[in-house]
Amino acid sequence: MGIVLHIVGLLLLLLVCLVALASLLLGLPGTFFIVLAALLYGWATGFAAVHWSTIGWLLLLAVTGEGIEFLAAAGAAGERPSRRVMIGALAGGIVGGMIGTPFLFGVGSLLGALVGAFGGAALAVVWEGGTPGAALATGCAALRGRLLGFVLKSAIAVVMLVVLVAAVL
Repeated sequence: MGIVLHIVGLLLLLLVCLVALASLLLGLPGTFFIVLAALLYGWATGFAAVHWSTIGWLLLLAVTGEGIEFLAAAGAAGERPSRRVMIGALAGGIVGGMIGTPFLFGVGSLLGALVGAFGGAALAVVWEGGTPGAALATGCAALRGRLLGFVLKSAIAVVMLVVLVAAVL
């Protein structure tokens, strides 16, 4: 009976981690969901396979991934974006992600965040008196930054899964 529970626990951990990875598409902090899943699995197994050091590394990776995503989304709106442009890109990304969530089975959240970052940064440039060309260039930079942040955070989440799988096997 013990081996069956162990296999069920591993499959449940894998399922939760895959859902956490997919939650990144919805703009959710899936990296922290992976840390939570590892913590619960470790607790349920008496920390036999997933030790506190593993959870610490996963937490460090999660914070790094979320930080990179934030910095890429905020800082890539131009070479030296103004505070208003950074806030516009961040706010536009959040609003766009919320608006896009019901579309394309949740993938619209990512697309909405990208379009929202573009729109928010471009509007901020226009608000500051910039030209339409500058608004377009800044909006494109914000979109690229948001996409880069998503890709890097997703890559870190995959590394987290590899670390977790290596710990439990």
